[in-house]
Amino acid sequence: MDLQRLDPDNYGSAFAEQLKRGFRGLRFNGLLEKEFRDFYVAQNLPRARLSGLIALIIVLAVTCIDLLLGASTGGMLNTLRLGVLCPLLVVLGVGISVPAVQRYYTEVLAVGVTIIGMVVTYMAQLGALAGSSYVLAGLVLVLLYGCLFLGLLFNIAVTVTGIIIAAHFVTGILVGLPFDQLYYSTAILGGAAVVGSISTYNLEYALRTNFLETRLLNELAERDGMTGLYNRRIFDDYVERLWRQSRREHTAVAIIFVDIDFFKVYNDLYGHQAGDDCLKRVAKCIARGAKRPFDFAARYGGEEFVLVLYGPPEEYARTVPEQIRCDVLELAIPHAGSQAAKHVTVSVGLAMATADTNRSLVGAIQAADEALYQAKREGRNRVVFKDSDASDVETGNFRVIQRDLG
Repeated sequence: MDLQRLDPDNYGSAFAEQLKRGFRGLRFNGLLEKEFRDFYVAQNLPRARLSGLIALIIVLAVTCIDLLLGASTGGMLNTLRLGVLCPLLVVLGVGISVPAVQRYYTEVLAVGVTIIGMVVTYMAQLGALAGSSYVLAGLVLVLLYGCLFLGLLFNIAVTVTGIIIAAHFVTGILVGLPFDQLYYSTAILGGAAVVGSISTYNLEYALRTNFLETRLLNELAERDGMTGLYNRRIFDDYVERLWRQSRREHTAVAIIFVDIDFFKVYNDLYGHQAGDDCLKRVAKCIARGAKRPFDFAARYGGEEFVLVLYGPPEEYARTVPEQIRCDVLELAIPHAGSQAAKHVTVSVGLAMATADTNRSLVGAIQAADEALYQAKREGRNRVVFKDSDASDVETGNFRVIQRDLG
């Protein structure tokens, strides 16, 4: 399946929309960016810890080798390694392991890598002045580690490597490093930075693509394949969670059932392909009603849909179903077999309820069910409102005679 070709209008999916738009600038729209960054941190945190441990082991190993070989520059460099570099690596590793700090993971890591890079830069200059040019390899490792292994985002990795290279060049001038050696080492670092940056870009782009496609696949598993709305299983799960939240927050829930009038007759007259197209177009009208956080629409079964609004003002809750009815009518889908109008229409039942010990979710759904039955009984192409908190309703009537009404 080519996920990037999915029409976001059919699925109402921010993930599908972002895939369709693309993200060459390595940034998502709106809250998707924050969600991705949380995902990115979770993916990279174990690797960053391991990379920090490996870096610490490498520093200690190089220190031991210098001590064994009795390198002329070993004294000062080893002091910097053991007294500055190792503590910095330990502090950085411990810091990113603290839950309270992890929300600033990217910023902490960027600052930490920059400071470590400057320390290694200074060590490289000292080594170069003493004729030990191998120390420059440590700075190359810092750049590649920062780009590839520590989980820095591309734009941050480019900024950090740019600062480190600039610091290397400026420090080299200040300490009196020969220009030919300074230019040569800076060119090497620049080349390493370019390779690391390209790799970081490709890695982040692949991770962003994988993030969107994985989220979209999970989302599609929750969707009705025909209409793109949530399926019945997800409706049952979501509405129960919203009902529990309603009980905690003493907030009303509006349950809106929508049924296409005389849909079986429409299928018989125009064929199943036309029926499928009709379902999709009506579903889009219903999906537009779920505009606010926690609102959602689902296909309840067959030609019946349900829209749940969390904490709506009563006037808004009454306006939405009427808007859906009008939007469907404005589609002007011909329906010669309808007894309600010349075009496809819907009947809508609305119930408002507040979760408490005296009112159950089943009762609220049944109230909306009865409102829908009443709308069909009174001629269809209309909205009927029932206040579940204020009325006693008969339950189950619509399900019993729905087959007869169509």
